[in-house]
Amino acid sequence: MSSTSNPRLALIGLDACDLELVLAHRARLPHLDALLGAGALHRLETPSRLLTGSVWPTFYTGTTPGEHGIYHHLQWDAAEMRLRRVTGDWLPCVPFWHELARSGVRVCVLDVPMTFPSHLEPGVEVINWGSHDQLGPFHANRPELARELRGRFGRHPMGAEIPVDKTRAQLEAIRRRLVAGARRKGELIRWLAAQVPWDLLLAVFGECHRGGHLLYPEVAADSAIPAEALLDVYRAVDDAIGSLRSALDPSVAIALFALHGMRENTSQEHFMPAIAERVNARFERPPAEVSPGEQPAGLVRRLRRSVPARLQNAIAQAVPVRVRDWVVARATTGGLDWSRTPGFALLADDNGYLRFNLAGREAAGRLAPGSAEQERYARLLEASLRELRVVPGERPLVRDVLAPAEVFPGARARHLPDRVVSWADAEPARQVQSERLGSISARLDTGRAGNHRHQGFLLLDAAAARRAGATPLRHVLDLAPWVRGHWGRS
Repeated sequence: MSSTSNPRLALIGLDACDLELVLAHRARLPHLDALLGAGALHRLETPSRLLTGSVWPTFYTGTTPGEHGIYHHLQWDAAEMRLRRVTGDWLPCVPFWHELARSGVRVCVLDVPMTFPSHLEPGVEVINWGSHDQLGPFHANRPELARELRGRFGRHPMGAEIPVDKTRAQLEAIRRRLVAGARRKGELIRWLAAQVPWDLLLAVFGECHRGGHLLYPEVAADSAIPAEALLDVYRAVDDAIGSLRSALDPSVAIALFALHGMRENTSQEHFMPAIAERVNARFERPPAEVSPGEQPAGLVRRLRRSVPARLQNAIAQAVPVRVRDWVVARATTGGLDWSRTPGFALLADDNGYLRFNLAGREAAGRLAPGSAEQERYARLLEASLRELRVVPGERPLVRDVLAPAEVFPGARARHLPDRVVSWADAEPARQVQSERLGSISARLDTGRAGNHRHQGFLLLDAAAARRAGATPLRHVLDLAPWVRGHWGRS
C-alpha cells in the first residue's frame, strides 16, 4: 500500500538509448513497441549538445551545468592543476529524491549514473552496480542490503571501458557481457521492487550506453563489430522491461526515459591536444619561430601512442581505477610548462573542450582574467579553429566555438570548460590543415563506433500519461519537477 494518495511511479532510465534506433526496430522490441503504441512519447532537449557528461547531474538536481558544475567524470581542478575524479566533497549535489524521501515519499533508487555515495534515510539508494558512467565504487546506503545484493547478483559483467581499439573477439565478448548484464539488471530491479516498500522506483539500465559507444553498427564491410550486436543489447533491455511490467502491480504508473541517444561517431576530439599546442606556440612566439610540426614531449602520451591497443587494454583492466585516472590525466596535460601555456585541451568524448590558464583561478595561471592578452588569445584560438580544413578537400573541421559559462551561467560555471568546440557533421578525419597551424595528423583510437545524439525522450504508459496531463515535458530539466509533482511536491 502506498504511503501517499497517488499511485506509485516506476521511472526506468535507459541510459543513452537512442530513440531513432528504437523506432527503426520497434517490431523486434515488443515491449517498447507496446508502450509506444499505447502511451505518450515526449522528445527531450538536453545540455549534452555542449556538455555530454552533464546530463545526469542536470536531471537529478533539476539545475543547469552552470549551477551543478559537473560535465565529466574526470574534470580539471584549478587549485591542484590536474584532472581529478569528481567527488562529493568537491562538487556536492543532492538528488531530488532525497527531498522526496524526507517529505514522506518512499524511494528506491538503483544505478543513477554520476551520483555520489549517500546515507539516505529513509529510503534505499544503490549506486555504481551496473552503470556506464561512475564517479566512485559500488555503494548502498544500507550495508545489509549491499551484502545481500552482492551475494545474490554478484558483480555486473559490464566491466570498465578502456578507450582503445577493440578486436572482433573483444567486441563479441562485450556484446555477451552487456546482454547478460541487462538480464541480471532486470532481475535485480524486480527483486528490489519486491523487497523494498516504495512509492518511487527509479532504476537505470547502463547497458545501452556502453553498447552504443562500442557496438554501434558501422557500414564498412570490414567492421569488427558483430552484426546486430547493439540490437541484441536493446532486445535484452526490452525483455527486462517486459518482465518488470509483468511483475509490477497494474496500478503502478511506468515511465521510461533517456537523457540523450546514440549515433555514429563524428567526433574530431583527437585533434584537440595538437590544435591547442599549435595555437599556444603561435601565441607565445612570433610566427617565424614556430615550426608547424612541433609537438610537446609528454611521456605518457608518447607511450599511449606506441603501446599496442591489446596490451593497453589488458594492463588497464588489471590496474586500480586510480592508476587509470592518473594515466589519463598525465596523457591529457602531462609535459605542459604552465608558465608558457595560455590554454590547454581537456579530456572530452564528443565535442572538444578547452580551458584558459587564468591567473587567480588556476594555481599556476598564465593569463590575467579580462586582460587584452586573454582576449587576444581567445581570438587567435577561435580563428585558428574555424580555419581548419579536412584533408583531402576543403571541408571545415569545426561547426562552432561556444563559451559554456555564457550558455549556462551559474555559481559553478567556473568549473566548466572555457570553450567548447562542436564539429562539422562528418566521419572522423585523420588529417587537417590551415595556413596558420600547418598540417596536423591524428587518429580517433578510442574504440568508439558510436557517440551521442543530443536528444532524449520520455515514454509514458497510459497511467503515467494521465497523471502528466498537459504538463510541459520538453527538456531534461522538466523531469525532476514532473516527478516531484506526482506527489504534489513543488
